[in-house]
Amino acid sequence: MEAVKRPCLSDIVEIANRLFPFDAAEPWDNCGIQIGDPKCEVTSIAFSLDPTPQTVRFAAAASCELLVTHHPVALEPFRNVVADSLFGRTLLAAARMGVSIVSLHTNLDAAAGGLNDQLADKLHLTDVTTSESMRCARVGRLPAATTVLALARNIAKDLEIPHVRVISEVDAPVRTIFCAAGSGMSYLGQALRQSVDVLVTGDVRYHSAREALEMGMPVIDAGHFGLEKGAADLLKTAFETEFSRLDLTISCINCGLEKEPFIEIRNP
Repeated sequence: MEAVKRPCLSDIVEIANRLFPFDAAEPWDNCGIQIGDPKCEVTSIAFSLDPTPQTVRFAAAASCELLVTHHPVALEPFRNVVADSLFGRTLLAAARMGVSIVSLHTNLDAAAGGLNDQLADKLHLTDVTTSESMRCARVGRLPAATTVLALARNIAKDLEIPHVRVISEVDAPVRTIFCAAGSGMSYLGQALRQSVDVLVTGDVRYHSAREALEMGMPVIDAGHFGLEKGAADLLKTAFETEFSRLDLTISCINCGLEKEPFIEIRNP
């Protein structure tokens, strides 16, 4: 695309597609424009992990015509937009405040330089690989062998996560890691076939944990938010770099409002 001095929403979507191709998204996903006029001019963009009334209000207060998020407003079809649901309140707020929303979800997970490459880098993995059957995950090796518990402690420290959960019967040795940001337990079978030492992901449910134990696959659950909280910074940096290359003057702002939604209460 040739440089556009006064880009509109459709131009931003084209840039997004070049950075994180939409055809890499999973078939069930809802990427791209969630709400907005493709012809609307964009001079400022806010970035966040989630589209919520709070992040929409932040974008509007910062005079941003566009909010770019990782998570979509909704994944399931809906019949109406009413204020008794989070996605309804978000869309109504966006329409009322004149803020468009564009979401880059599993295409950001899958793309080169995207969220899972960022995670692999934070885990200090080398020899990182992926495949068509597991586009939203990465497999790599640690520079030196460690154990499941030591790795869990390092993840909590390096990713600044208050707590992680470990699913493993023993403190097994670890050298190879299968990692998937967000909710990656659907990759358990692939992780087993890859013969890795541990699966690092988030949102592990009880029965999935039981299955992993039965299969002998150690799992570290670092939480959905913990593994994806860097998405807004990643998006902001990628767009700023591309805007600079295209000689576009567009202000980019990270919302910086979102926090881990879970509070851990320990039994004294």
